[in-house]
Amino acid sequence: MLAGQMEDSRERLLASFEGLSDEDMQQPGIAGDWSVRDLLAHVAYWDRATTEAFRAMLKGERPELLDLEDEGIDAFNHHNHSATSTTPLDEVVGELGAAREEMFELLAEVDNRTMFAPAPGDEHADLSIAGCLRVTIAHEEEHAEMIENWRADNDK
Repeated sequence: MLAGQMEDSRERLLASFEGLSDEDMQQPGIAGDWSVRDLLAHVAYWDRATTEAFRAMLKGERPELLDLEDEGIDAFNHHNHSATSTTPLDEVVGELGAAREEMFELLAEVDNRTMFAPAPGDEHADLSIAGCLRVTIAHEEEHAEMIENWRADNDK
């Protein structure tokens, strides 16, 4: 079920920018001064960070990512935006696919019990790997909707 939802959210994200020109993809204004390219780099960066968090969880370690408050998330987002702001569009789109592929490769080895087990340091499964995947799905859906709305508002 989660795998299907992950595929659906990714398909929606990919469809949200299908047919846009390179110029459109780099036009600011999707979310503040961020472009479609920036949002895609952001999603790929979060996929990489989430995959690393899963690796830590599978070793019985608690990743810092699970304990980020709003201020920490904002700092993380600012850092990744700065780090990827000059990455060419084709590399961003390639990284979007590569980061998700790496996540799926890791998850292919995870059994259901582990998938739904509480994260190290938690009593409940809210931050299990499955719980984190639900957050990833919602995050991707949110950004697909931003792009869809921007396109509708700008006749793109």
